[in-house]
Amino acid sequence: MAKHRTLNGAMAAGNLLAEAEIRYKLLAEAFEQMPQLRSQLNPQIERAKAEIARLRALAPKRQEAAPAADEKGGGKVVAFDADRFRKSG
Repeated sequence: MAKHRTLNGAMAAGNLLAEAEIRYKLLAEAFEQMPQLRSQLNPQIERAKAEIARLRALAPKRQEAAPAADEKGGGKVVAFDADRFRKSG
């Protein structure tokens, strides 16, 4: 997925995640420059953050992350032992 530098570029490419990230960045910059607009910008910033989180959750996971997880756990399923979690005494 290519990173877009402009909002128009992301919109033209149909990249919703990049579009939301750029929109969030622009809103954050406006907030820093004009903090007196807090009441107007805060809801828009929160909506952009929620949209980014939703789109990232929907995005397919990278293939590079899978081998790292396999190396740590060996990729094996281990039976759950309830006795390990009982209180002693």
